[in-house]
Amino acid sequence: MRVLGRIAVPLWLVAIGVIVMYVFFVILASIQPSQVAGVTIVIAGLAILFAIRSIRVASELANRGGNPALRRARNRARERRGF
Repeated sequence: MRVLGRIAVPLWLVAIGVIVMYVFFVILASIQPSQVAGVTIVIAGLAILFAIRSIRVASELANRGGNPALRRARNRARERRGF
């Protein structure tokens, strides 16, 4: 019960969040899918490039014979972000 007390969100904040979500989905419904096809393709391309980069970094970090300077730099970045 103590954990729930610390993360409790005020009712007015929940109400504002619901209103913002409603407005977002109303605006989203008014946009035709053909109008945003280009943006969707660009975002999908960026997501694929990010996935490829993540896989390359993960495989290089998993390789114990790899570059130790790279491993230290990646670990410092993870520690800075809290992972």
